[in-house]
Amino acid sequence: MKNLRYFLILILAVVVFSCEEDFMTPPVKTPVQGTAPVWVNQPSSDLDTVLFKRNEKDTLLSLSWSAPVYADNIGVRYILQLDTKGNNFADPIEFDRISATEMELLIGQLNTALMKRYNPAEKVEVEMRIRAVSNEHLADLYTEPFSLKVTPYLDVPVPTEFFMMGTATDVGFTSADALAALKDGDVFYKYLKLTTDGAFRFTDKQADDGFKYNFGKFATVSSNIAEADDDDGNFKFTGETGWYEVKADFTNSELTIAPFQVGSTTYTFDPTEVYLVGSYSASVPEWSPENSPAMTKKSEGVYTIETEIKDGAMLKFVGQPSWGDLDWGNLGADGSTGNLGPKGKNGNITFDGGNKNYLVTLNLNTGTYTIKEAKSYLYIVGNATTVDWTIDNALEMNIIAPGIWTGTFELIAGKEFKFFPEKGSWANGVGAETFSNFIGCSALDNGNILNDAATDGNYLIIVNTNSKTLTVTDAPKILGGSVIAGWEPSLAMNMQMVENGVFDTYQYITADGGGFKFVNTADGWAGDLGASKVTTGMLEQDDEQNLEVAADGFYRVRVNMNDFTYQVDETAWGVVGTANPGGWDNDTNMSFTEAKGEYIWSTDITLTDGEIKFRANGDWIIDFGDTDADGSLEYGGTNIPVTAGNYHIELILNSATGFTYTITAH
Repeated sequence: MKNLRYFLILILAVVVFSCEEDFMTPPVKTPVQGTAPVWVNQPSSDLDTVLFKRNEKDTLLSLSWSAPVYADNIGVRYILQLDTKGNNFADPIEFDRISATEMELLIGQLNTALMKRYNPAEKVEVEMRIRAVSNEHLADLYTEPFSLKVTPYLDVPVPTEFFMMGTATDVGFTSADALAALKDGDVFYKYLKLTTDGAFRFTDKQADDGFKYNFGKFATVSSNIAEADDDDGNFKFTGETGWYEVKADFTNSELTIAPFQVGSTTYTFDPTEVYLVGSYSASVPEWSPENSPAMTKKSEGVYTIETEIKDGAMLKFVGQPSWGDLDWGNLGADGSTGNLGPKGKNGNITFDGGNKNYLVTLNLNTGTYTIKEAKSYLYIVGNATTVDWTIDNALEMNIIAPGIWTGTFELIAGKEFKFFPEKGSWANGVGAETFSNFIGCSALDNGNILNDAATDGNYLIIVNTNSKTLTVTDAPKILGGSVIAGWEPSLAMNMQMVENGVFDTYQYITADGGGFKFVNTADGWAGDLGASKVTTGMLEQDDEQNLEVAADGFYRVRVNMNDFTYQVDETAWGVVGTANPGGWDNDTNMSFTEAKGEYIWSTDITLTDGEIKFRANGDWIIDFGDTDADGSLEYGGTNIPVTAGNYHIELILNSATGFTYTITAH
């Protein structure tokens, strides 16, 4: 009995152990392989497509498939696989694992996968399938593969605007001067001169923060383009210096540079002759190259002409006095973009000129043209100037109005000068015979003009071919019934030159004195300056309209002889600074006194150790300091140091003696 009891216990233990082992490792049911997924919508195998960066977020394929069937209800994940057709997925590229039985394949996703193995802009035939994954005990299941032909793109931004720069061009690497290309879909064109072994790159804006399209941003380049091996990764042009078509093709990720040819004529940047043709002036026969004016060659590749242009004008440039192969117009189509295109690639240049005169410039080096209202230039040269008689360095004057030029120059006393309309040319000189009235200068028998000034210095020159008056003066002078000088030219008061060509005077001006104006000599009224009847803030020579103020007061009057503009600003003065009780923000106001042209602002003030300055109207638009610590004041000058004490301060604004101050302890 005892042995039987032990036998039953042993059997029970074996049964319990066997049940526990079966519970831990249940047997796998068959079939192991299961049923593979199948395509719900079979993708077409004759798809042949080119991918584009601009469409990267678009769906290329909408894929869906059935779930595989296993004996057990187990979890399944799906992976889209891609491989070269015929490789039997020996080395597939796989997309991210998903749990759904459908997916949208975006163009950008496919391109990213393709670029792991294939070259951009080259067509490749691939196969794709779905891989179903469960666990390590069950084999993966696959859909039938489908194939497609596809051309990937190099993943760089496709710009909306495209500019070229570099030493291979005439503009260098200055972003603001970068040359615009024409956009045609995802292809950009530019026609210009390129220089052998020069570097270049492209950008999407004319600014330093533009995206750089340099070497490596195109899948293929033409044989005359190499890597520049510089810090910016630029291209290098290895072809012969010449005129080229530059084509940046973002569709095929291809950059090519090729000579441009029409018929047997290869375009150059330096043709012998260029003519302006079209329908643009009553004096030029319409669209008649043989009767059209030749342009003037200014330098290699640059041609100009001055002509009248009407509204609705259309123009072109031709390289022969007939219709022929050499023909330039607005790149791409009719318009006025300033971008130049050769024959077959251009339209007419359109322009509304209003029957005014314009300077038309053709620049084949940069592949551009400009149309600007004609400016009559005038240059001064002579041994009275700092450039002597070197015509190539002649000094340009400012045109104020038709027939009137001004300029402030350093002149040598008792020396000669003359004017010319073109820098670098002795033709058509403007000398003594041009003028009837001479102020501060005189005519010489050799046709030159003598500077009559007694001392060397900076002098204002005014050339007025309308009144035939030539003026050389150290400063304009103010006079008038509303100022202390009255209307007598001999009493007119000098103005102070505060910067080149800019003169100031401080005056107490009354509103009912008849106004004031300016003269350039104390000997009479020749060339006097009054307020323009047409443009506010402008002066005109020999004008009868005086300048006026609305109320009596102390004013700063500024005349800019570079452009004949003026300003009249009422001013009240105060002291500011660290030594001032109000600091830099609260002015200690000064009192005004005036006696026979002496204009003095003063105050009695207690100062601490520190610095002061003078300013007008409680702000920093007009302020004085003393840069040289010599008692003379300069606009925006250095702070004036003081020590603690009680002081009487005077600010003396005298146009004859200058702008000065005194600080007296008491």
